[in-house]
Amino acid sequence: MDWLGALETLGLVCLGLLVLAIIVLLVRRAVIISHGGVFDCGLRRWKNGVPGGWALGMARYSGNLFKWYRMFAVIPRRSFQMERDDMVLGETRRMDATETLQLFDDQFVVELRAHDDQPRFDLSMSRQSLVGLSAWLESAPIGHRYGAS
Repeated sequence: MDWLGALETLGLVCLGLLVLAIIVLLVRRAVIISHGGVFDCGLRRWKNGVPGGWALGMARYSGNLFKWYRMFAVIPRRSFQMERDDMVLGETRRMDATETLQLFDDQFVVELRAHDDQPRFDLSMSRQSLVGLSAWLESAPIGHRYGAS
């Protein structure tokens, strides 16, 4: 048996799978972006008062929903969503040294609290995206924000 030929074939198959995975991720991103209003956004969930790890992604707010999509996933469906009425932005801060290695460049971290007893989340985004998100939250129809009737 020709081991060198088998290794070469295996290498080509692995390279082909890698190229295919990159193409799938690029097509997925294009599908998500095609609906407009998408910005880069990291997400971190808290559990029992302890922060989890950061996940890179993209977010969009449309209508009354904030939708977050994981960056490295095959299916172009949202990984997390929250209604505008349930969202409250908390403290905003610059990223710490560890976060600058994990997240997009020049971003801010904002605490996202849901009403009632829902868990806390942190979002990382650019200053422009943060201003846009704040404006979207504040622009809810009269009598609609915070469950007012």
